[in-house]
Amino acid sequence: MEIPIIGSAILNLEAILGETRELIILNPSILVSISLIVIMAALFAFFSKLLKQELILAYIVAGIVLGPLLFGLIKDQRLITGFAEIGITLLLFTAGIEISLKKLKETMNTSILVGFLQVFFVTLASFFVLIAFKFSIVEAIWLGIAISFSSTVVITKILSDKNELNTIHGRFIIGIMLAQDVLAIIALAILTKNLTWIFILISFLKLSAMVLLAIILSFFLKPIIKKASSSIELLFMISLAFLFLFVLFAYFLNLSIAIGAFIAGVALANTPYKLEISTRIKPLRDFFSVLFFVSIGLLLTNISLDIIFPMIALLFVLIIIEPFVTALFLRIKGYETKTSLQIGFSFAQLSEFTLVLTLAALSLGIISNRAFDIIVLTAVISIAITPYTMKLAKPLNGTLGYLLSFIKTPLKKEMPYITPGEKTILIVGSHRMGSIFLKHLEKIKDNLFVLDFNPEIIRALEKKKISCTYGDLDNLNILNRLPLKKIEIVISTVPEKDDGILLINYFRKTNPNAIIVLTAQRIDDALELYSKGADYVIMPLISSAEYFMEKLAKPTKEQFKKLKKEQIEHLRKLHHYLY
Repeated sequence: MEIPIIGSAILNLEAILGETRELIILNPSILVSISLIVIMAALFAFFSKLLKQELILAYIVAGIVLGPLLFGLIKDQRLITGFAEIGITLLLFTAGIEISLKKLKETMNTSILVGFLQVFFVTLASFFVLIAFKFSIVEAIWLGIAISFSSTVVITKILSDKNELNTIHGRFIIGIMLAQDVLAIIALAILTKNLTWIFILISFLKLSAMVLLAIILSFFLKPIIKKASSSIELLFMISLAFLFLFVLFAYFLNLSIAIGAFIAGVALANTPYKLEISTRIKPLRDFFSVLFFVSIGLLLTNISLDIIFPMIALLFVLIIIEPFVTALFLRIKGYETKTSLQIGFSFAQLSEFTLVLTLAALSLGIISNRAFDIIVLTAVISIAITPYTMKLAKPLNGTLGYLLSFIKTPLKKEMPYITPGEKTILIVGSHRMGSIFLKHLEKIKDNLFVLDFNPEIIRALEKKKISCTYGDLDNLNILNRLPLKKIEIVISTVPEKDDGILLINYFRKTNPNAIIVLTAQRIDDALELYSKGADYVIMPLISSAEYFMEKLAKPTKEQFKKLKKEQIEHLRKLHHYLY
């Protein structure tokens, strides 16, 4: 009896969906469309989070489900385009705000050069692939350019989650993406079906005019922003007014509004209140960027073999050729093969700028729906597999490393800073927890050696005359090069279990009697580290909760005031210990 009941339920569901579809098509109100988009986006985002996938992927898939490819519940192209434009504006405005040139000084020159070369060669490779699949020369050029851009949003999030934004390879990645962003803005400025040198010159003049206006207005903007900062609401409104001023200026100059939004964001990034501005803009950006990514899925009209084969070829360009080209240029500049490949494999996905550029090209009739469908599908797949492609540096290090080994450029090595004195204590990771250990061990700092992957921390340690070197635990060779033969105590603040096991294995062979103190976030990781030979495992969350309960003799207002005062004083001292 169950089968007929299930069959009847399916028929009823199909009938309800059919009626809903007809109702929505006959009454395509903005409220109904937005409601459907938000509900479907939230549903797919929830499942995406469970599967540990990027939310961008969930939003595009939600659009595919709502669009003509599947249920066709939203058909109003003007509505879809409107959503996309607002989403693009806020997305690129906040992307501009996030740009910090100060943090990229060390790697800027190499990053920009590698970024430009990467875009050129990936564009070239994509161009020949697309020509082979019978695309026109104009389509192949613009699609090739769009394909060369990688996702700042996706990569920044992954690096942030792994606490690698301040590493050398993290800064190179952000620097290369900055170069890509600049080239994407230039590409948007000169986007046309009939490209001529006169048009390019005029576009550059328009772009220069916008940049000049941003520089001039920034002098007047800083005192205005400072005055408005006392009111969060006023600061928010002035920021939005500045954004839309540049959007209107871009529209007046017949440039993409995305260019105006990006330049406005970069201008505001140089104010002391960029954090407050980006925090206030973020909810608005998040909502409309959801609409933008959903609109990309809504515009997908076809999946066929005519699309699948070119997409596979373009994925090969993204996953193999682009990382190798990037690693090749970094190795030529003198960086290690391992680091070069680690940076290269971070770029194996399409960017938000790719979607912005191809959407603009579609609306101008420069590319066909078939070309747009290929880009959307490639974006969906490449973004989904990014966490896995970033891990390809290790397994492919042998093959690609062999090809790079023919480059004889001398390696740029970070030389350790070593003060006189026997090194008996090794600290791995000296930020936050590590700075507490350093403060308490300052009297015997000549006996300390610190290993850290943040260049700023290394410079701060050198100023304090503490022996140190830049590096992480991915490479055992770095430990072999350091003065660690007489180490008696190893303290690691790195919470990754594998790094802890590596330290145990290394020092149990070289210094069997050394005391090894490690850090873990999870109880099962701590127990495993003990089973492998750790002498003690610090668990910050558990220890801090127990310490707090011990300090809290009586839960009264006066007791909390006392604790607050003590902690503020203590935090201020720690905060300025290294910086």
